[in-house]
Amino acid sequence: MTKTFVVSGCASGIGKHMALVLARAPQQHNVVMLDINGAALERIVQEHGLAGQPRIMARQHDVRDAQGWQRIFSEASERYRAIDVVLNIAGYLKPGLVHALPPEEIDRHIDVNVKGVMYATHVAAQHMKRQRHGHIVNIASLAGIGHIPGLTAYCASKHAVRGFTLGVAHELAPDGVAVTVVCPDAVETPMLALQVGYEEAAMTFGGGRGLSLEEVERAIMHVLEHKPLELVLPVPGTGRGALAKLANAFPALTKLGLKRTIAQGRKAQSARK
Repeated sequence: MTKTFVVSGCASGIGKHMALVLARAPQQHNVVMLDINGAALERIVQEHGLAGQPRIMARQHDVRDAQGWQRIFSEASERYRAIDVVLNIAGYLKPGLVHALPPEEIDRHIDVNVKGVMYATHVAAQHMKRQRHGHIVNIASLAGIGHIPGLTAYCASKHAVRGFTLGVAHELAPDGVAVTVVCPDAVETPMLALQVGYEEAAMTFGGGRGLSLEEVERAIMHVLEHKPLELVLPVPGTGRGALAKLANAFPALTKLGLKRTIAQGRKAQSARK
């Protein structure tokens, strides 16, 4: 069945991968592709033969623009009628110890990762409540379950995304609207690559490798089919999902394996340089 998807962060990483997967699907889905980098988004559309296709709507959009979300949803609903799925994938990360983070970096993490998701969910909820169906998928992180020294601003933002999403899911359930939070481990994307040069980000690499985009794709496709409340996606064989949940329940336990995890992460970091 053909559906209409709104996807943010489509110029790179998970967002780009998922937008292309959906655009190429045999169901001939309508895909609204969004990214703040309009030039990169246009190149992707051109390079993958999507330009001029009526079922593809590519727009430059800053997720921090609340009114912009209203315009995007209005245009998409006018063009495609129902909006079936929203994938809030766009995100921001810059490692740094809290005392050294400039205030503007704190703002950027909250504005992009938290407000961006909240603005999109706010508008999507309005549309989906009226149509009495829909699915909102918000990408958080394992960092939104556990706690990671060196990535505290990112960690705080993803905890907010997870808490917000879990609460909204209960709000919208009576209207037939599903809401899911996906909490992946590190993923092999430009966001992971930028962390290689930051000693503070060592814990990110404690799993030895990042998830592939194909692994994330399979997980999201599972979510779209089964609509769980939450999906935790660690690197297979590492137990990092269970460890994050344990750390969330018993924060003091984190210190027991902290030095070992950081040491493993630094070794993996060095191997990437």
